[in-house]
Amino acid sequence: MAWSDKSHPHRLLLTKQFPLGLEVLPVFQPVMRAANRIWNSCVWHSRETFRQENRWPTEAELKAKFKSFAAWKELHSQSAQAVVEEYFEAVSAYRKHRENGHLEMNSPGFKPKNHLRTVTWKRQGFDVDGSALVLKLSRGKEPVKVALPEGWNVVVLPDGTEVKGVPVEVKVKAVVRRREVENLVLHVTLDLGVVPVNQVGAVSAYDYNSATFARAVSSGRLDLFVCRELLSLVQYRNKTIAGFQEKMSRLKEGSRRWRRCLSAKIRKLKKLDRRIRQMEHSLTKLFAELDGAEGVAFAVVGDLTDLRRSARTGMKSRKATQKINQMAYDRLRQEQRYKNLVRGVQTDPWTERNTSSTCCLCGARNPAWRRHRGLWVCGECGLVLQADLNGAANLLKQYLFGACRNRALSFTFREVRVWRWDGKLNRFVQVSPRAA
Repeated sequence: MAWSDKSHPHRLLLTKQFPLGLEVLPVFQPVMRAANRIWNSCVWHSRETFRQENRWPTEAELKAKFKSFAAWKELHSQSAQAVVEEYFEAVSAYRKHRENGHLEMNSPGFKPKNHLRTVTWKRQGFDVDGSALVLKLSRGKEPVKVALPEGWNVVVLPDGTEVKGVPVEVKVKAVVRRREVENLVLHVTLDLGVVPVNQVGAVSAYDYNSATFARAVSSGRLDLFVCRELLSLVQYRNKTIAGFQEKMSRLKEGSRRWRRCLSAKIRKLKKLDRRIRQMEHSLTKLFAELDGAEGVAFAVVGDLTDLRRSARTGMKSRKATQKINQMAYDRLRQEQRYKNLVRGVQTDPWTERNTSSTCCLCGARNPAWRRHRGLWVCGECGLVLQADLNGAANLLKQYLFGACRNRALSFTFREVRVWRWDGKLNRFVQVSPRAA
């Protein structure tokens, strides 16, 4: 995984994974269990504070409370603080959901006694010794030395350039399946520095939808990405959850059959989530590859802030509201952003105001001209186009000229390319418009 750091929009951070094997489990097991005890202590103290004083303790209060505990002294100070920070983030998210009306949300709970919690080492908590990482523990304890393969901190960019990253954070995670630890994985986050971006080039605009994604380029290129397979996986996930919930509602909570059904539900959902994430990564990778190959310097993505809130106010039907709330628009935008960044392409969010109700060719506006199933038929100039492509073209006009209404298109679009998921090749391939 990679992302752009908030300190600089063009600073690239990338995380690489290295399996450690079960032979090092006895070394990390006491440390991970100590982190779990800190988490459970935070849960107990927070609930007691809320019960007695009707408030949640602050992050500073939790750190000061457990600084003298035995579990705290088994970890490096920054690693112990990272556990408290993770818990405080979970509580903050829970409180925000409750304030937004989601009363069904529960506060962060206790973890099992033998749970192996992820341990984080920040920059001052580890050293680099050649091709090895020295992970520090508490004062007076011997650090853990982990050998890594040669070239572990080298990243190859899509153009073949090799960049040497500086490690800024290390995590050790346990892979647990069916209550058994299968492996330990080392996650090393590397800082690749500020990536140079293109200053001159074409502009592309993307219109996100639940079943289709549209792309328009200032060079006249139009692309339509049919993602009905992705939408069907999300809908099948909903059907799977409903089926398991119906079975579990007839069982006694906590019984053997109930726990067995819960385990099967988790396994099934994890498998579906992996398939969904693979399709999302393939889609955003194709976006970045097209931008890089066509000399795009700026990629514009529609700003979908408050889209879910407007969908809950009765503007959409129940079916459309479910699709809007379950599509990972922000995750797709972040994935597209860092994949564009490694190719030197900047990604900017932009307002979508009036883009879906305006003709991209003549600039006339009438919401009634958008027909069912995403068909746009202009009543002024007679343009017939897929509605998402019309929205992407208007978003491009809005970014280039400041407005899309009452402004004719200054360039001519070419024939539309259509892309669709190929299950055999596990990627999006170009198909004919008739096949789409």
